[in-house]
Amino acid sequence: MEEQHRRAQRESRRAGERHDFPHTPQGPGRTTPEWRAQPSVRPGTEPVNARSDLELRRLLARIFLVLFVCGAVAFAVLAALAGPGPAPNRGTYALFCALCAGFAGLAWLDLTVVRRRLAAGQGRAEQDGGGRRKIR
Repeated sequence: MEEQHRRAQRESRRAGERHDFPHTPQGPGRTTPEWRAQPSVRPGTEPVNARSDLELRRLLARIFLVLFVCGAVAFAVLAALAGPGPAPNRGTYALFCALCAGFAGLAWLDLTVVRRRLAAGQGRAEQDGGGRRKIR
């Protein structure tokens, strides 16, 4: 009885159709996506030229620059004092020192970018007493 049922299932399939047919893009219930052009009107409320808060970025970059430099120095000292034994050994501490130094470099780069953008007048502008724009 089961053999007849299996044979009937095999014969009911189309030529080239496999048992995992739904996993193919042309399988039953599958449709190819229709690519539609995006509407020209933006549905969101964000500004067209969104800007980041440069003062906050500068503060965070300064904090993490100090933390990562301290971490790099601490791990360098630990690497110098550690022996070649089991973990954590000299290589582990040297790796952490290199990671902290790399992140400190990224924080320094971010500080440089923020400094240039603030100098270019992309930060929040404030009015001073003479009516001129002043950048913090």
